[in-house]
Amino acid sequence: MPQGDNRKVTLKDVSKASGLSLITVSRALRLPETVHPDTRAKIQQTIEEIGYIPNLTARSLVSQRSDMIGVVVPILASSLFADFAQGVSHVLEPEKQQMLLAVSDWSPQKEEEAVRTFIARQADAIIVTGFSHSEATTKLLRQFAGPVIEAWNLRDTAIDSAVGFNNYAASVEMTRYLVERGYQNIVMVGGAAHHNDQAEDRMRGFVDAMRGAGRSVGEDTIVEFDNPATLQGGVALIGQLMARKHKPDAIFFLAELPAHGAMLWCMSNDVRVPDDVAIAGFGDLSLSALLPVPMTTVQIRGRDIGERSASLVMDRLEGRAEGAATHDIGYHLQIREST
Repeated sequence: MPQGDNRKVTLKDVSKASGLSLITVSRALRLPETVHPDTRAKIQQTIEEIGYIPNLTARSLVSQRSDMIGVVVPILASSLFADFAQGVSHVLEPEKQQMLLAVSDWSPQKEEEAVRTFIARQADAIIVTGFSHSEATTKLLRQFAGPVIEAWNLRDTAIDSAVGFNNYAASVEMTRYLVERGYQNIVMVGGAAHHNDQAEDRMRGFVDAMRGAGRSVGEDTIVEFDNPATLQGGVALIGQLMARKHKPDAIFFLAELPAHGAMLWCMSNDVRVPDDVAIAGFGDLSLSALLPVPMTTVQIRGRDIGERSASLVMDRLEGRAEGAATHDIGYHLQIREST
């Protein structure tokens, strides 16, 4: 192409520059296995030299596939959701699928905007986080023709398929563990449950387990913070809790980053963990095992959730699986020195 020529490079330009017929060039891109390797190599070299980019929109009109998968996560500040997105990408990349990633900031309106955009972009499948959607989003997902995966939680109300773990059961199990360890004044610290079914289920699990053990649950027992969960939020909250007249002897954080912040505050203020206060988290980020006092937590396999979600999408798109499915990735109580 002449320098300074900004017109779009076409398949005809590839044919002319390579000295091969337009039919051969087209077939090499559509059905590469039918073209001799040397010819394919020559065409690929020509494409790189002249800067040709295939028209994927035109191709999708023929195949009825866009090769794009929409994914909505609430945040990326937590490595759990970054691991989840990485897991999705790890499965999609070899399949020549592109991930369209949107961040909702736990906002139903932002999630709705993302889903509308995915549908407008002709996404082949949509993966969302949890079950807390606006009415409009729920309607859009129910009417969507492709696979829909609701990830990170398990409920009987899945629109199509669900991939995740039982947040309620995980919270119940950790709370019972703390009770059985003999802690008397257990406080739960969790994110706002409004528009967040994971936080709602974790909080409900804590309350049910406490009441099941004959423990009272009052206003001082549950502390909520605004999403997103942060280190700084944990620092502020632990300071307030340890300033109470009746200090907690155990704190169960329903998110990992605030638990880390609390641990760092204790280290800086000569508060001994677990002698003065026990701390448990939820998520098992990599730092949790590396803290001076390794932290007890609920281990979540975010990357596995992403990989399973993407694998289910590809199985559905390629006809290897049919209908709705629920996949329980599970969780694990990781007991360490902090409790």
